[in-house]
Amino acid sequence: MSSPVTEFMTQVPHSVGHDMNLETAKDMMLKYSCHHLPVLDGGHLVGVLSDTDIRVAEKYKSNHDLRVEDIMTDEPVVVEPTTDVFQVAMLMHQKKIGSVIVSATPDSPWGIFTATDALHYFTQKGENS
Repeated sequence: MSSPVTEFMTQVPHSVGHDMNLETAKDMMLKYSCHHLPVLDGGHLVGVLSDTDIRVAEKYKSNHDLRVEDIMTDEPVVVEPTTDVFQVAMLMHQKKIGSVIVSATPDSPWGIFTATDALHYFTQKGENS
């Protein structure tokens, strides 16, 4: 049984600007209890910032001078909204990434699908077996 990734993604997630101060982005993650934030420049997707990116940056440099664009992943993985959630989870596993961006269509807004969403899918599927 196939399930499109749109059924489990977060629609129109919180996002940050590429030139935002890293401390502000970190505060947003805490406020909204999220681990990944799409990064936008003029409304266009330019990257993804993860809590792991922030933790690594904090180890090597004072993050007071850093901007989101200094540490973000600048080539986020983007999938189509009709892609099967299992295929997306496999892709994330193969690439060792914690999130993918789900592209928008005229019928569906863009979103983000995370490892937490994948766990939700698999546990729900296990309960229904």
